[in-house]
Amino acid sequence: MPSTFHSRNETVGPDATEQMLRANYGDIRLGSGVRLSGLSYAEELHGEDRLLLGRHRFAGEVTMNVGLPFIAIGLASGEYLWRNGDQLGDMTVQPALFQPEDDVVTSFEHADVEVVGLEVAALTRTATVLFGEDDLRMRFLSSSPVDAAAAAHWRAVARVAWASLDESAGAGFGNELVRASVYRQLAVATIETFPLAGDHAARRTTVASRAAAFKRAIGYIDAHASLPITLDDIAVAAGTTPAELDRAFDMHLPYTAEQYLASVRLSAARADLADADPVAGTVAEVAARWGFADTRAFARRYRERFGETPQQTLRR
Repeated sequence: MPSTFHSRNETVGPDATEQMLRANYGDIRLGSGVRLSGLSYAEELHGEDRLLLGRHRFAGEVTMNVGLPFIAIGLASGEYLWRNGDQLGDMTVQPALFQPEDDVVTSFEHADVEVVGLEVAALTRTATVLFGEDDLRMRFLSSSPVDAAAAAHWRAVARVAWASLDESAGAGFGNELVRASVYRQLAVATIETFPLAGDHAARRTTVASRAAAFKRAIGYIDAHASLPITLDDIAVAAGTTPAELDRAFDMHLPYTAEQYLASVRLSAARADLADADPVAGTVAEVAARWGFADTRAFARRYRERFGETPQQTLRR
C-alpha cells in the first residue's frame, strides 16, 4: 500500500505569501490592494500516491492559473470564482473538477478551500473496473456536476473523507483499509458526479446492476456465514458471476466477497469466544466452527483484526 504524507505550511505578509504561491502554483496575480491590506496563506495536506486531501486558507485577493498533475475537485467558502475555457462557476455554490490539461483561471478573496486530488492513473483503473471498459479514457466533459443531487452526494462523501483525518491512527486515515475505503468512495463519487466521456446510459445500467448484486451478496453472506458457502454460492445468490461479483465489491469495499465472508466469520468467532466457557471451550473448536481449519493462521488474523489473541478473548 502507498505510504502517507502530511504537511502544514503558513505564510504571513504579501511578499512571503506571493513567493510561496508562485512556488506552488506558478502564474499568480495579487489583488491591487493586498500590499496595503495584507495577505496570508495557510495549507494543510494529507495523502498518499493516489489521493490528496488539502485545506487552503487565503486571506487577501488572488488570481491564479491552476495547473495540477492530478484531477482536483474543490469546495470553497468565502469568494471563489473559476473559469475553465468557456465554462464559468462559483466553487462556493457547488464543487468543481479540474483536469491536468484544463486551462483554468481562479479568482478568490478571503476563501477557505478544500481540495480532493485523485491520481489520473488510479482513477482510470477504478473507472475501468466500475464500467468494465478496458479501453476507457479518463476525460470529464465539464467542471460542473451533472445535477444538484450529485453535487450534494459528493459533498457528503468528502465530509466522510475529511472526518477520517480526525480519527485515531488505528481507526482513521493512518489505517490502510480506511485509506483504501476513503479513496474508493471519493473515486466512485467523482465518477458518478461529473460527466465522463462515453456511453452514460450503459454505464448507469452497469453501476445499478452491480450495486444491486453487491446488496444481495452482503445479505446472503450475513445470513449464511455459518454454512459452508463458497464464492460460487454467493455469486448465484447475487444473480451474477464470480468475476462480476468481484467488480461489484470493488465498487464499494477495499476487499473481495471472499474476504468479506472471512471478516464476518472472524467477527462471529470473536462473539463465540467471548461467550464461551474458558474451562470447557477451546480456541480450536470455535475456529473450526467458523471454517478456520488452521488454528495458527486463525490466531494470526484474529490478532491483526482485534489487537489481542483468541485465547485472551476466551479467558476474559
